[in-house]
This record gives sequence, structure tokens and C-alpha cells, in this order.
Amino acid sequence: MSRWPWSARHQAGDDVRTRVAPWAVFSPFVVVGVVALWQVAYSGGPTLDVLVAALVGGVFSAALLLLLALQSADRLDMEGRHRQDALDAALRQALHDPLTDLGNRQLFTDRLQHALARRSSKACAVLYLDLDGFKTVNDTHGHAVGDVVLVEVSHRLRAAVRPEDTVARFGGDEFAVLCEDLTDELNASRIAERVVNSIADRPIEFGEGKKLNITPSVGIALAHDEADASKLLRRADAALYRAKESGKARSELFDERMQAQAVDRLQTEDDLALALAEGQLRLHYQPIIDLRDGHVQGVEALLRWQHPRRGLLQPADFVPLAERSGLIVDIGKWVIDQAWRTLEHWYATIEDCHLTIAVNVSRRQLANAELLDAVAATQPTGPAGNALLVEVSEELLVADANAGFSTLHALRMMGVRVAVDDFGAGVSSLAHLQTMPIDHVKVDRHFIAGLGRHRQDEAVVAGIIGMAKNMGVGVVAEGVESSDQLAALKRLGCDSAQGFLLGRPSPDVRDVIDLPALESPVLEQRPRPVVVR
Repeated sequence: MSRWPWSARHQAGDDVRTRVAPWAVFSPFVVVGVVALWQVAYSGGPTLDVLVAALVGGVFSAALLLLLALQSADRLDMEGRHRQDALDAALRQALHDPLTDLGNRQLFTDRLQHALARRSSKACAVLYLDLDGFKTVNDTHGHAVGDVVLVEVSHRLRAAVRPEDTVARFGGDEFAVLCEDLTDELNASRIAERVVNSIADRPIEFGEGKKLNITPSVGIALAHDEADASKLLRRADAALYRAKESGKARSELFDERMQAQAVDRLQTEDDLALALAEGQLRLHYQPIIDLRDGHVQGVEALLRWQHPRRGLLQPADFVPLAERSGLIVDIGKWVIDQAWRTLEHWYATIEDCHLTIAVNVSRRQLANAELLDAVAATQPTGPAGNALLVEVSEELLVADANAGFSTLHALRMMGVRVAVDDFGAGVSSLAHLQTMPIDHVKVDRHFIAGLGRHRQDEAVVAGIIGMAKNMGVGVVAEGVESSDQLAALKRLGCDSAQGFLLGRPSPDVRDVIDLPALESPVLEQRPRPVVVR
């Protein structure tokens, strides 16, 4: 028997109607028939008045039964609707982002798989994007403002793409767009260009008239013959990585060269995960010279990777990958532990030791709550425990001012010194630095390279040195490679310097602390030799 068409979704109510209602309609006749048979058996034949009474009673009972059945069916319908609504809501919640109401990764992947399965001669593309510097928005303005930005970006994305395209939020500031029925890669590039422009062309407003300029980076991957959704997403991510490397606020189309680089990055990441466990990481030490008397006042610990196949790798070959993958946190713990061990050895074996070791701290380390634990875990007691210098780049310090201040202040309370690296290349102001718990600034090598050749660079260096001295902060010049640069720094009153002229990085720290003295006329005093027991 067919179900009632208007309630096809609520089968329980339909069952009551389709099964009870026919019985209710025919039940009076059944009652009359039963009474008639009873009278034939016991009274010799049915009488009209008895049959009429039986019919009336049967009709009344049937009406009551039908009424109760319909009420029960309505109740079942209502419960069915509530269950279906709850199921629809749960399903939507499982497949949509609650903040932006966009589809999530699961929905996007499902639609991508279906698109790859049913596509014909036309191609489909995945646009994978994130927002440049979005972490700074959360750290500076708070997560509530970050949510406002994400919601506005989702609106602009919907408006920038075609109605048939699927827009999803993968989490954080990562979004993806599925474009189907494309004729060629030019269509995908035009859609990506509209996406970039829709977000970057005008600022996002929040609060009382406040505005933020937000830009996205977009990676594009086209599918022609491939039927693997995960592979297409990885390719789009590789293109996004290239867009970031190429200057951000732009889109990049995946090509085979990126594929080779992506494979190489994955292999390097796997190798790097083993490097720490297998002892392949190294520290090389570069001396920092006190320009007042020429003695070695400390060293900077520079990370190297002794790769089993590729040889000795510089930080630029693997540190960005470690930062991106999160491995930099564990590597940073290892560097700090090695620095503490070296300092403890120095202060136990060198008479009247005042040497320091400087280590670099990355964005992830500064934002990670485990940095303080890593410093405290192996911090030696006595003077050696006050000889570690943590270097934070000026750009990072400005970007993560709120989080950085509390972490750096806690480090200083633990006896760790703090330096601002690459100073002069960022956008920090004197007022900003006055609030920061710092002990030294390291002048960016770009300005040091111009000493003796460009008056503007000498003026900048002189200004930084004067500002630092007024603040009671030490000044270190990095990248010193000529005697003219060294002479200019001495004349300007710079405290310390490091560079190839003064000493190259060495894996043997004895090569560093036993450096020969710097000669006059650059330095006015003879250096104090380092005495080793």
C-alpha cells in the first residue's frame, strides 16, 4: 500500500495511518457480521434492531479508534520531524564550519572526490589559500577580531568565485575552493586573481572605525588525468608554499618543478625528524669580540646539519622547513641543552670566565609555552646559569609583541639575557623597544656592509648606537668583513662585533676562545688572553 505522499519522510506516522485506518473503516461491518452469526447460532436468526445497534456501536468504536490512531500518527510525525531536523543539524555541523558556515575539510574532500570521478574532458582545480600574517592579528588584536576577519574573508570568497564553486574552511586561516568544468588553467588563474583582489583590495573593518589590511596567498592545482583528491590537495599546498616564498599576496600554479621540490621537502622533513634522534645536528661557534679591548666576550651558536648524504647543511637549507613542520621546537630544546652544557664546562675549566653563548629563537619557539621549560630543564647553577643570551629577530619581536613580552620577561627573571637580532631592518620604534626586556641589540648586517662606503649607513649605525646607549642597552655589530667596517664601528663607539674578519664559525669551540688578539690601531688596548686550566 502506498504511503501518504505529504508525510513520506515520517514513516512511523504513515504506518499507523495505512494500517489502522482501513481496519477502523471496516470494523463496524465486522461487528455486525459477528453479531449476526451469534444470533443465528443461538437465537435462530438476526433481528433488525440488534443489527442496527451493533452497527451503531461498531461505528462509534471505529470512530474512536480512528481518532486515537490519527492523534498517535500526528505525534509520531512531529517526533519524526524533530529527529530529522536534529539529524540534519548534526549532519550540517559535521560538514560545515560553525564560524563561517562554509563547508569543512570533510565536505570539500567528498565533493572533490565526486568531481574527479565524474569529470569529462574539462578540468577541475583546487585553490588552496591562507592569510598572510594572520597570527599577528590574533596576537595583537585578540581572537575575537581574528574571527571577524575570518567571517569577512569567507563572505568575500563566496562573492569572488562562481556560484557553482565550493568554498570551504579547513581550519585556522586556511581556505580551499573547488572549481569544476574549467576549460584550461587560465580560468583557474583568473578565479585565483579575483580571490586575491577581493581580500587585498580593501581593508577589513572592526571595532570603532579600525581597519586591517589583509592579503592572501593562493596555490592552484589542476586535475586532468589524476583521480586522487589527496594528491591534488598536496599539490595545491605545494603551490601555496611557493606563493609564500615568492613574496605573498599572490597566486602560484603548481608545476612539475614544484612536485620535485615538494617531494624533496617531504624527504628532508623525514630526514630531519631522524637527525635529532641520530645525533646529526651540530653547533658551530662564531666569536663575538669586545671592541673596547679585543677579547672574546662570547660566541653565537649556529646550527648545522651533518646530513648523511648531502653533507653539511646550512640553516637556510632546513630551518624554514623545521619551522613550518613544528620540528623547530624540539630542535630548539636540543640547542639550548647543548649551550647550557658548554657553558657549564667553560665555567668549570676557565679561570675567571665571563663568556656567553647566544642562541637564536624562532617564532614557534617564542610562541610555545615549552620554551621556558626547555631553558629551566638543564640550566646550571652559579655564574654559568646567567651566561645564556637568547636572540630574537626584530621582525618577530614586533609581530608577536604581546606573547613575546611575557616570555622574554620570564627569561630575564631566570637569568637569561635577551638580544634583538637584525636590528634596523624591521619597524620597531624607540618607544616600543623601551618597553621590551632586552639587554643588547645586534645591528643588521645590511647597514654594516655599507660602512666606509655609504654615509647613510654610517648615520643609521651611529643613530642605533646612540639610541642604545641612552637606553642602557649594549650594541653588537654583525657581519663585519673588512678592516674599514671595524674601524668605523670603533670610531662610532660600538660595543662588540662579529663577522668573518673577526672569526669564522667553527665546530671546535677551542678554535674560538683561543683566537689571537686583535691588533692596533683599530683597538687601543691589548686583549686579555683566555686562561685555561
